Amino acid sequence: MGWKISGAAFRGAPPFLLPILVGIFGAACAARPPGGEYFPGLVEYSGRRIEEVRFVDPEPFTEDTLEDIVETEPSGCKFLGLPLCVPFTRIGRRDVRLDLRVLRRDIVRLELFYRRNGFFGTQVEPVVEPVGDDVEVSFVIARGDSVIVGELDVTGLEGVLDRDEVLDRLPLEVGDLFDLDEFEASGDTVLAMLASRGHAYAKVLRNFEVDLAAHVARARLEAVPGPRVVIDSIVVIGAEHLGRRATLRQLTFSKGDLLRLDELAESQANLYELPIVQLASVSVAPDSLQVSPGDSTTATVLVRIDEGPVHVVEAAVGYGTVECFRAEGQWVSRSFGGGARRLELVGSLSKIGVGASGFGAICGAFEGDTLANRLDYRFAAELTQPGFMSPRNALSVSAFAERQSEPNVYQREAFGSRWAIVREVGLREVLTTSIELERGKTVANAAVFCFAFLVCQPSDVAALAEYRWRNDLGLNWALDRTDVTVDPTRGYILRSGATWSPAWMGSAISFLRWTGEGSRYRTVRPEWVLALHLRLGTFFGTASIRPGSEFLPPEDRFYAGGAGSVRGYGRNELGPGVYVGEDAVFDPATVDFFPIGGTSVVVGNVELRFPAPFARDVLRLALFVDGGILTTGTGLPPGGESLRITPGFGVGARTPIGPVRLDVGFNPYDPTPGPLYLPDPATDNLIRVADRFAPDRGSFWDRFQLHLTVGQPF
Repeated sequence: MGWKISGAAFRGAPPFLLPILVGIFGAACAARPPGGEYFPGLVEYSGRRIEEVRFVDPEPFTEDTLEDIVETEPSGCKFLGLPLCVPFTRIGRRDVRLDLRVLRRDIVRLELFYRRNGFFGTQVEPVVEPVGDDVEVSFVIARGDSVIVGELDVTGLEGVLDRDEVLDRLPLEVGDLFDLDEFEASGDTVLAMLASRGHAYAKVLRNFEVDLAAHVARARLEAVPGPRVVIDSIVVIGAEHLGRRATLRQLTFSKGDLLRLDELAESQANLYELPIVQLASVSVAPDSLQVSPGDSTTATVLVRIDEGPVHVVEAAVGYGTVECFRAEGQWVSRSFGGGARRLELVGSLSKIGVGASGFGAICGAFEGDTLANRLDYRFAAELTQPGFMSPRNALSVSAFAERQSEPNVYQREAFGSRWAIVREVGLREVLTTSIELERGKTVANAAVFCFAFLVCQPSDVAALAEYRWRNDLGLNWALDRTDVTVDPTRGYILRSGATWSPAWMGSAISFLRWTGEGSRYRTVRPEWVLALHLRLGTFFGTASIRPGSEFLPPEDRFYAGGAGSVRGYGRNELGPGVYVGEDAVFDPATVDFFPIGGTSVVVGNVELRFPAPFARDVLRLALFVDGGILTTGTGLPPGGESLRITPGFGVGARTPIGPVRLDVGFNPYDPTPGPLYLPDPATDNLIRVADRFAPDRGSFWDRFQLHLTVGQPF
């Protein structure tokens, strides 16, 4: 309270007077709530329910950003992450009371936030207004003038680094707003450049001065490089099954190399990629393990590994509306023969129960299918050798045999093998080269071949129904420069892949296919993300969907439409196709559309993602425009068809497994014309009755397409 009671002042007073006075002073102190010394004028509002929280003059930041900084928040409803209250109960209701101590901490946080972002001298004042028995809290922000970097100097780099090169790489530059986070990052940048050149024990001293009158900051970074450090030995602890030799193969350095801290981190990441490694650390060894503990020019590196179980067995059973009952099992050796080789054996069976008596009600997807009683299966074995000729390489060899079905369409059987080398070119940059050999056949009735594959001649049908080789060479490259893998807010992703199936490899199918894909993400304002996506694909005129020497099977064609593509269309429904009626008597209501794919595709997406006005921690909204072209022609952009553009909106929720999205796309176009087939009642074969048919547009609501996805569309 600020009072001082001296015993001398009460000498000669009645003995009962001192306890009474102490009690009075104690009661007076107790009457003031915690934090009342900071805001004596707001004491009367302490403990009242907060109805609303405002930020006055928050520029250049949004209220959304400032809400995440402060603890003071309005009362409201929140149940299971949603702004809901259970009626007639207290479930979900949150009554937040005004706490003057919390209010004081919030003001300090806000002022520090503005100052760290270059607005020194910012002051925040709280204003509390009564609303009945509740209160409204406002943070009135008097933003200070922006402070500009007037001088930025880096010293101590003589003979070690080029000063001009260092200044070019610093995130903070002269003339910028003096952001303390960028100033700290600039010091870290200098430190990382020194460490990458072997100065493992370097230090960078950071100093700055701010002239509030001139609104100018003078910043200095003083480097203390120290000597270059050489690795004199490598100690490996653990790695019982992995072994020392296999461990050293994953390291990007060896004895006698300069000690570079970035290589220690990269080597640790390489070890973590081995399935048998549960925990790994690569660091400078403690003094007790140093070969020369008193020598600052040499260092011993310690590699510590904790291994997980060598063998893993998994089994599962499930049910699907198409595949009916299914079962699968997996056996994995994570150190097959030692050296972290990974051997995986996988087997699965599906369509269990299809065609059996008593299962028709729950396994009806294949009803009427002449191939329904044949189980689908997949058996595969894959052996992966990490550190193949380099710690950045992994060799993978696999073999498989499978049978897969599409209800009432076709059944495909195939077996083959694949050899691939995966190389980490850089940070989150991967290059994969592969050779795949496959021998397979497609089984279906002649009518299905005619309308789904556009293969109607008996000789062509017979050729597709025989085993044929499909052998190809593949080259794929991927680069990820995003900040978050699951839901990026900044950066970009690039992918490119080519598949060549030449006749000299014994392939019955010959083509050259290329695909390219790119995504760009940019935060346009706090929590508002602009996402762009472009996908291209072409066969360069080396393939056709028409029967002949260049005939391309459906599984190798391009498709478009659906979630992650042009969302105004259903799955694979953008582009050419055929219409098939269920009865010999034409009825537009029973006509189905079957896409036939294409040989050239362009798909583009523009999307703006932003928080919902309520439950912003959980719900997010999106506005998007998609466009695409899919044709059977050649070249980019493909000719023969016009661009289809469909707008839409989406609602997403953040969940433990990632974002879950419900997108609604609007299609303003008429249905795509195509040939019409009707069944012949005498032979049950399909007869082409029209070369160009298109169903009615339907009602306004028929133009909307719904798509539910886990994860962002791109």
